[in-house]
Amino acid sequence: MNIQYHFLKALFWLLSKIPFWFYHVLSRVIGFLLIKFKIYRYQLVVNNINKAFPEKSEKEIREIAHKFFYHFSDLLIESLKAFNFSKKKIKKRYKIHPNDDVQRIVDEGRSLAIVLPHFANWEWAVLSFVFMVERNQPFAMGIYKPLKNKVMDRLIKDSRTPFPNALLIPKKTAMKEMMAHSDKPFLVGFAADQSPANVYNSYWMEFMGIETGVFFGVEKMSKKMNLAVVYAHVRKTKRSFYEVDLELITAHPNETDYGFITEKHMKLLEADLKKTPHLWLWTHNRWKRKKPSDFNEKIEANKKEQ
Repeated sequence: MNIQYHFLKALFWLLSKIPFWFYHVLSRVIGFLLIKFKIYRYQLVVNNINKAFPEKSEKEIREIAHKFFYHFSDLLIESLKAFNFSKKKIKKRYKIHPNDDVQRIVDEGRSLAIVLPHFANWEWAVLSFVFMVERNQPFAMGIYKPLKNKVMDRLIKDSRTPFPNALLIPKKTAMKEMMAHSDKPFLVGFAADQSPANVYNSYWMEFMGIETGVFFGVEKMSKKMNLAVVYAHVRKTKRSFYEVDLELITAHPNETDYGFITEKHMKLLEADLKKTPHLWLWTHNRWKRKKPSDFNEKIEANKKEQ
């Protein structure tokens, strides 16, 4: 495994040295092929967009899908470029803008939970968040689902956490990892817009006009560890350039009602999605699960544990 790992790491590093302009040309070709030959989940993307925007015409749905695949192709090359990012490059291409409320919490040295959906570019987030918090929070952590391939998993971790105060922590052990660093303030990023595998361990709400199961981890963990909760609005200003506006959801999670945090961050995503729908990750089957008939009985039991 070590030989394969070092070979691939060297290969990805060399490939990452190729300039953006070349990759942008290549990305256009990849996007065209994905659309022309419907290679990767094309129909799923169209179906998902149609569910979210039933009022749009077939032509409008197709236009959003095609714009998405061109953006998706950019994401592929941007992931590769992360293997060779300096501090100067990431600060230039992924700018963080905390509002006054968020900046105050950072300056106070409090720990933050940042909700970062699969929107625009989430791959570069941990790379950039370390610079926002380096004065007070020693660690910027991102929760992720480890890959089955151990070599690729290690390479992904290397590309997303090249700086010593950036960490990727597995979803299954996220609470344990956060507790291990709880002696000092930290920042942790959550991707909370995927379809939860456990329909009972979900929060069900209307999202894009559809009854949707949502991960409850952000709310649960922020209350358990008293983390201020922040939402990241990610904007694509031009190809491979992003700006992130941070909005405070709550500084005091334990003072909020059950479901408030979850409802809020999903409604913020919904608003962003309606503005620039092609920037969301439509390739996931977001609405493949239905709310169980006995869900309400079980959720009442869960509420008592919060």
